[in-house]
Amino acid sequence: MGMAAGQARLLSITARLSDNEASGQALSYSKQRLADETEQLNTEYLAALSATKLTVLTGFNGTIANYSDISYNLMTGYNTVACGRQYIVTNAKGKILVTDKQAKAFEAGNGDFNIFLAELGYTQADIDDISDDEAQTKIHEAWDKYFTSVGINFDDEEHEEGNAEIQYGYQSFGDNKLYNGYPTYTINGETKAINYEGTTQEQRELYDYAVAITTQFYGDGTYNPKDSAATIALQTANDVESGYISYLRNIFNKMASAGYYTEQNENDTIKDDAWFEQQIREGKLLLQYYSATDKSFVSTTVSDDDAIQEVEDEREIALVEAKYNQEIASLEKKDQNIDLELKKIDTEHNALQTEYESVKNVVDKNVEKSFSMFS
Repeated sequence: MGMAAGQARLLSITARLSDNEASGQALSYSKQRLADETEQLNTEYLAALSATKLTVLTGFNGTIANYSDISYNLMTGYNTVACGRQYIVTNAKGKILVTDKQAKAFEAGNGDFNIFLAELGYTQADIDDISDDEAQTKIHEAWDKYFTSVGINFDDEEHEEGNAEIQYGYQSFGDNKLYNGYPTYTINGETKAINYEGTTQEQRELYDYAVAITTQFYGDGTYNPKDSAATIALQTANDVESGYISYLRNIFNKMASAGYYTEQNENDTIKDDAWFEQQIREGKLLLQYYSATDKSFVSTTVSDDDAIQEVEDEREIALVEAKYNQEIASLEKKDQNIDLELKKIDTEHNALQTEYESVKNVVDKNVEKSFSMFS
């Protein structure tokens, strides 16, 4: 090999060695990035393994407690929480979160519990399974309790045993439908409207109940919803589970006393269990339950309420694990490919280095020989 050719070959090998080392260094950086990604993925995976969810006591199978994932309907439904408490959901200002249907019923009632019930398809009247005589006696007794509560008393000669001298009735506004008129009482031939004259919640409840059974008995038992030509037959207190009317009354009273609001898109909010749980966890929604002792709703929290527990979210963990396995497999495959490339480069580097040493040795000898010829 001539000196010029040897020098050219040596330069070519040096350039290839330089490119080879640059490629190896780039692959080493890529391998380090993969290691960093793997470490980050492992960190996220370990954090995800601690994923939890909120569950609510819904019943018992013998001595084993059954829990279901928390939701708005579960927390606010009738007898849906197995501890026997009635819960409501409020915002930070204390306003109760209700369904659009409940809000419209409340607005239609304009403060009248009987109309609120009727808009939801119910009446608190409970005289449909008794005789007319028994119903009239029950009506008299209901008005007696109301009148006594507000301090209204009739003279003994007007108010004999069994209310013989007092007759109750209902004056409609034309169609004789429930709550489209007013109750009346007649004494000595004079008929008067019975207006609410109380000031307490108890007095209001006595009045509303008396109105309900009076209109149910003297009316035709159907209700004409606002802005509708149709009439509906309401489910009476005899037709629904015991306590359901009280459950609705508690909601109505809370709406009246604390205010209420609805979510605009119920499908994406109160009907979305994930949304509801997140709002509860972040403290944007709060829980209260009805206390029979206090006769009002009192605050409770997820951590303090024994009907709610936080448990490992097995479904979420399974999803996270599947995603982790898929991503880690992808990273491992990339790492293997880099190792193959590095091995290839290393083999090529060794071959080039051997050739470099051989060519350099030839060039060095040529140079040495040339100098000896001219010395």
